[in-house]
Amino acid sequence: MSWYPLGHGDKSLINEPVFKKLAEKYGKSSAQVILRWHTQMGFVVIPGSKNVDHIRDNLNILDFTLTDEEMAEIAKLNKEIRYYHRTDSQLDGFASWRPDFEKK
Repeated sequence: MSWYPLGHGDKSLINEPVFKKLAEKYGKSSAQVILRWHTQMGFVVIPGSKNVDHIRDNLNILDFTLTDEEMAEIAKLNKEIRYYHRTDSQLDGFASWRPDFEKK
């Protein structure tokens, strides 16, 4: 599962040259290339946005496929940075959360 797959606003991730190159090749944005890489790896992707255009763009990633070489090139970017951090109390809250309609 990919939480904050776009680096939680980390411009250094979005501006990586490999993403810019692939975005131009496929007529997509760097963010769309990143999301495509995650989904093509088989990850469940959970990007967050309140911007309708960004939400629409985040869904528009299924009309192209990255090559094996491109997938490998992107995988080399691993900087060992986590963008999603949780505490044990947050995890307990997530596990016990129920939508309002289930509380009745």
